[in-house]
Amino acid sequence: MEQNATEQDPAISAVSADNQTIVTEMAVIKIEGQEFELEAVLAQDDKMLKTVLQPHFSSLENANITRDVKEGKLHVSIVKKAQAKG
Repeated sequence: MEQNATEQDPAISAVSADNQTIVTEMAVIKIEGQEFELEAVLAQDDKMLKTVLQPHFSSLENANITRDVKEGKLHVSIVKKAQAKG
């Protein structure tokens, strides 16, 4: 099914916190020195993102997650926090 220029798929188009429109299906995820793409729908919510990535990155539970939209593409940076020792 084709969409004209005035229609947008709600799963693809969303608005970030700073009112920039996300227009691509994929988001760029940066974690532990790695960069890869993931569906933007999965990357828009902290809980969903942690659920999806937890099997691969066990340090996500207390991580800081920041999002930015660059050229219509969602970029997510994940920085793990140091765990308390003992």
